[in-house]
Amino acid sequence: MSSARANQSRIDLLVELMRGFECVDLPPTIETGMPRWPTHPVVVVNPSITHAHDGYYCQTLLMGEHTGSHVDAPAHILPDRMDRTIDTFPPNYLMAPAKVTSLVHRDFKPGELLKTDDLAAWEKEWHLSLDEGEVALLDFGWHRRYWRSDREWAWYALNSPGFDESACEFLANRKLRAIGVDTIACDEAVVDGRSSGTPGHREYFLPNDILVMECLANLEKLNPTCFFVALPLKIKNGSGSPLRAVAFQEKR
Repeated sequence: MSSARANQSRIDLLVELMRGFECVDLPPTIETGMPRWPTHPVVVVNPSITHAHDGYYCQTLLMGEHTGSHVDAPAHILPDRMDRTIDTFPPNYLMAPAKVTSLVHRDFKPGELLKTDDLAAWEKEWHLSLDEGEVALLDFGWHRRYWRSDREWAWYALNSPGFDESACEFLANRKLRAIGVDTIACDEAVVDGRSSGTPGHREYFLPNDILVMECLANLEKLNPTCFFVALPLKIKNGSGSPLRAVAFQEKR
C-alpha cells in the first residue's frame, strides 16, 4: 500500500511540474496534396464513410511510411541493417532532452551545406552543447517558408539545404539519439530534384542508430532547450513511420 501511495505521489509531482510547461505541436497536418518525396506514394485522405451515407464518419488514409513528419529507421537506407526496422526500437527511444539550433539567420539556399562552423557558432552563442543521448533539432526556416498543399507543393519536396560531411561527422561524434529537421531530406542537399547523396544517413547516422526525422514543423516556436517526445507507429518491418512529435518547454 505504501508503494502505491509513493507511486501516486510521484505521478502527482509530475503533473504539477508539467503545469509549468507548454506543449508545442511539431508535425504538419496530414492532408491530400501535401509535400512528399517525389518517388514516394501520393497522400490521399478520403472521407469514404459519411454520416449522410453510412450513419457515422470515417476517413480512408493512403500514404507511405515517410509521410509528413516522420522518422527513418536504419533499414530504410541500409540493406545490411534489415534487422533494425522501426518496430525494433523501444517506444521511448524518441523521448529525450533536445537542443534546438536556429539556422534561419543563415538564409540557406537549396543545395547549400550546413558546416561544422555553423554548429560550433550556435554552441558558442548559447553556451550550450549537443550532448550524448539528446535529440538535435535543426531549424532552417524551411517549413514555414515553403510548405504548402496547393499546386505549388512540389518546390518544398524538390529543394533543400543539406549537411557537409564535416557536419555529419560532428553530429555523429556527439552520439545523439536522433536528428530532426524541417526540410525534406535531412542532410541531403537537393536542387530541383537533383540530390547530392546522403553521407549522413548512410555513413554516420543510421549505422549508429542515430535516427533521422524530417519535415518537422513549428521549430521556430521552441526555446534552445526542450524535452522532445515522438512516438512512431509500431509497423511490422517498418522502414520508418509518421510521427506525432511534440516538445515540452517552460512557458514563456
